[in-house]
Amino acid sequence: MELIIDVLLLFILLNCLFKLSLWHWWQRLAFSAVLGWFAWWSVRYAILQSKTQIADFLANTEALQTMAILVTIESAIGLAFCLRWLNEFTVYGKLSTVNKAFLWFYPSLLIFPVVFYLLTQTIFSLTGVPFETTGLAFGIGTVLLLPLLSEAVRWLLPDEGSRVELHLLLTIFVCLLGLIATEHGKMVYAMKESPVDWHQLLLTFSLFLLLGAAGFVFSRLKWRFKKSSKSSKSLFKK
Repeated sequence: MELIIDVLLLFILLNCLFKLSLWHWWQRLAFSAVLGWFAWWSVRYAILQSKTQIADFLANTEALQTMAILVTIESAIGLAFCLRWLNEFTVYGKLSTVNKAFLWFYPSLLIFPVVFYLLTQTIFSLTGVPFETTGLAFGIGTVLLLPLLSEAVRWLLPDEGSRVELHLLLTIFVCLLGLIATEHGKMVYAMKESPVDWHQLLLTFSLFLLLGAAGFVFSRLKWRFKKSSKSSKSLFKK
């Protein structure tokens, strides 16, 4: 369980770095400063934790279910940003207002518990070092390393589209790992045996095909309308 949690935290950190690599340098520095301040501020709570408490938290079914919900919401926001970015830049060549206002400037809220967990592990490792010194050093390291690592991502992958695609893959991995890591092993709801309702299954499949066909037709009509409007504008200019 602890190994899966560590892998999940690593993917959350990598996902945040890829998202920050899309920002300007001063935006990355501002967010890193917020994370550094959060690390220094949360020292008072990190020193109250113990390895036993963390193990009990990972064994708590309700806590794991809450964590799974948070990971799913975070992944849904990341998927919405990546898919809208790829669609809008491919079709229109620019971002919409929704992407600019919210999705673009949503870095990752899961990075805050990741920073808190890493801070607690650092305090456990540096026994004998004053807690204030550890928190201050950890906060300064966060402020310095996060912009540098995101800049390294930009240097390794100069193409913005490639970074968005990898951000999409990392978001999917985070979602899958989050569901796997938060699986406790106890059945919350007992499964009941029941025959297959072929009528409801056929109805659902038909509704799926109908909505898919309607979306396809709407997309084609929208594309033809924009094409015709562009051609009419060009003829008018001539």
